[in-house]
Amino acid sequence: MDGMEIDKLGIKFLVADPASVSLKSLVPVFHTWIQKQSVAGHLLIDVHDYSHIYNGPGILLVAHEGNFSMDMAGGRPGLLYYRKQPLGGTAEDRLAAILKSTLEGCSLLEHEPSVEGKIRFHTGEIFVFANDRLHAPNDEKTFSELGGVVSSVFTRLLEGRDFTLAPVSANPKERFAVRVHTKSPIEIKALLDRIPLVWSEYHSGGL
Repeated sequence: MDGMEIDKLGIKFLVADPASVSLKSLVPVFHTWIQKQSVAGHLLIDVHDYSHIYNGPGILLVAHEGNFSMDMAGGRPGLLYYRKQPLGGTAEDRLAAILKSTLEGCSLLEHEPSVEGKIRFHTGEIFVFANDRLHAPNDEKTFSELGGVVSSVFTRLLEGRDFTLAPVSANPKERFAVRVHTKSPIEIKALLDRIPLVWSEYHSGGL
């Protein structure tokens, strides 16, 4: 996996109640995040409204390091974080860092007063994808290498709970993506609290 030099990874956590999502209400929320620079380690820059696009990217919050969005792909709303800038460390280090940013975004939305705490995230089904078709084509080799990293990190993140890992699609024309599914989900806060423990398995210090 390290030889593949994959940095452009993304993670999506689905909203537990899709009916609770009002895309337009998130525009001022994301603008407030920019004003307060609410996400650690990110320079938040701009907001784009794609709510008019059916099953599209929804509301996009642009940062220098990566983008956050309330993504509507497949008609399944969820917070998606996509890393744009390189990260240091091993493949596991990088995935742990991307997980941390995604979970921090989820936690911010769950505790956002302006949406009255309506948005909650379901952690029993999580998607990890690569936006690098050159270095991570959607094939068995990528699944073996990147899937192994995902499996290793989630084994620690989920505290040993059973989970399955499967490709989202076998179509080589689509980006590589895997689905992590567990019947014993853990709350967002608990997952976020566990990130330093996941990180410490691979790197002394912390995120």
